[in-house]
Amino acid sequence: MSVYLFVSSNNKTIKMLCRICNSSSSQYYKDTRVFHKCPQCSLIFTDQTLDKESEEKHYKGQWENSNKEHIIALADKLLTIINKYRKPSRILDFGSGSGSITDEFLSRGIDTTPYEPMAHGSLANHNYQNMFDTVIATEVIEHLPNLWDELKSIMGVLTNDGIAVFTTLMTNAFIDTPNEQFAFRKWWYKDDLTHVSFFCNRSLAKLAELGHFKIDVYGDNNSSNTVVIYKNKIV
Repeated sequence: MSVYLFVSSNNKTIKMLCRICNSSSSQYYKDTRVFHKCPQCSLIFTDQTLDKESEEKHYKGQWENSNKEHIIALADKLLTIINKYRKPSRILDFGSGSGSITDEFLSRGIDTTPYEPMAHGSLANHNYQNMFDTVIATEVIEHLPNLWDELKSIMGVLTNDGIAVFTTLMTNAFIDTPNEQFAFRKWWYKDDLTHVSFFCNRSLAKLAELGHFKIDVYGDNNSSNTVVIYKNKIV
């Protein structure tokens, strides 16, 4: 769904509504796509992505290139962080792709259910018999054009003391600095045509404020950060 707000009188500046806080956001950068930046929460975003057929081909190509060592290391990283909050007993792997992370958790004796939108449809249409105490979404949140709808669906399948754990590369290294647009131009993460939202600590703080939940961020600026969203911390 397009979120264009208005075209200025000179017909050059198209503004859009921020998909986190709904603020009017000016064009920030343009190459093969047009990106906007929110003046309130510093989210960088675009509504331009691939068509469904190309998107599916792109994702399946990525699934085929996953390697076992990376999956093991990612599972170790996720569990180290999850265990700060709770001992997971029932996990939903949101955006599970080929199921490699699901399989890794299952091999460790953790009840894990795969959920891949391309195969299973909308999460909002699923009625799981039991709630999940943990939802993981590795390299997923940057793909979501309908961010609030998806977060609502995710929080809806969590137990009251559950957590949602996302990984994504963030803009903290350059956002709101004098050379930020130059850094963004060189940033490889924006070049994936299925990536539509780019977060920083400021945008996640606004997300937490508006969603009435808490967010913790782990990691540095050189690799994907791990973002934990929760309402009630129990550990």
